[in-house]
Amino acid sequence: IPWVMGHEGAGTVSEVGPGVTSVSPGDKIILSLDGMCGYCRNCSEGSPALCETHSGAPPSRMSKNGIPYHHGRPTYTEQSIITADACVKVPDDTPLEKACLISCAVITGIGAVVNRAQVKAGASIAVFGCGGVGLNVIQGGVLASAGKIIAVDTVPYKLELAEQFGATHFVNANKEDPVQRIREITDGGADYSFEVVGFPELVRQAFDSVRTTGTAVVVGVQPSGADVAVDGMELLRDRALIGSWHGAAQARVDFLWILDLYKQGKIKLDELISKYRPLNELNEAFDDMLKGTVARTVLVFE
Repeated sequence: IPWVMGHEGAGTVSEVGPGVTSVSPGDKIILSLDGMCGYCRNCSEGSPALCETHSGAPPSRMSKNGIPYHHGRPTYTEQSIITADACVKVPDDTPLEKACLISCAVITGIGAVVNRAQVKAGASIAVFGCGGVGLNVIQGGVLASAGKIIAVDTVPYKLELAEQFGATHFVNANKEDPVQRIREITDGGADYSFEVVGFPELVRQAFDSVRTTGTAVVVGVQPSGADVAVDGMELLRDRALIGSWHGAAQARVDFLWILDLYKQGKIKLDELISKYRPLNELNEAFDDMLKGTVARTVLVFE
C-alpha cells in the first residue's frame, strides 16, 4: 500500500512547524477528520466539517499517471504529519486510548442527532446499524431525551450492545420487516431515522420508516456514485431526506463538550471498546470488524 491509512485517533504532539501556534510539543490532541480554514463560506456559516478549503484529502507528493494521490489523517503509524487545523488540544489528564474514539465514531453519531437532525425531546428515532457509529447515534438520542429509540440490525450481539447504550426497542432485520415493525412501534412512523451502514437500500428503508413530516438522516458512507431511490410523492408530504457529515461538528467545541460529558458519566466510551490490539494485529482487528464481533477495536502503541 503506497500510503498510511487510518483517520480516527489521538496522540501527543512531538514537533510543530513554523507558524504553528494552536498546539505545542507535549500537548495531547484529538484528530479531527477534516481540517478547517475558518474563512471559507462553510466555515464562516458554522459548518467547518464541510470546509471548502480542506476537503479532508490534501495532496501528497505521490502521483500516478500525473494525478496526485490524496491523504487524510493517517493513524496506523507511530508518527504522522498532521495539519495544525485538524488538531484539537485536550487536557493533559485525557485518556487518549479512549478519547481517540471522539475523533470520528462518537462525534459522527452523537452529532448527527444533536447537531444535524436536532432531535427534540420525546421524539422517536430509529437507528439502522448498531456498530461503532450507530451506538453513538443511540447515545445521541439519549442525550436529546428521545422517547422511543429503536435499534435495527441483523447481528444479535449488536442489538445487545444497543440496549446497553440506551435503545428501548429492537428489530432483527433478518427476522422481520424493519419498516413495518418501526411503524407498529411508533404508531405510524418514527420522527427521525438514521442510516448508519452505507447501503442505498437501507436509506430507502430509513426513509420509508419515518412518518409524514419525519426526517431520515444518511450517516453511513454510501458507495461512490450510488443512486438512492425514494418515493417522490412522499417528499411532497413533508418527509425529509438529509445527510450528516462528521456529525456536523465544530471540532474545537464539540470534542471538548463530548469529553466533558464522558468525565461526567453522561456518555459511554469505555463500553465502546471491545478490544485493544497492537499495530501488528491490524489485520485481525479488521477481521473482527467484518465478523461483527466488536463495537470498536483500539490500536495502541507500546
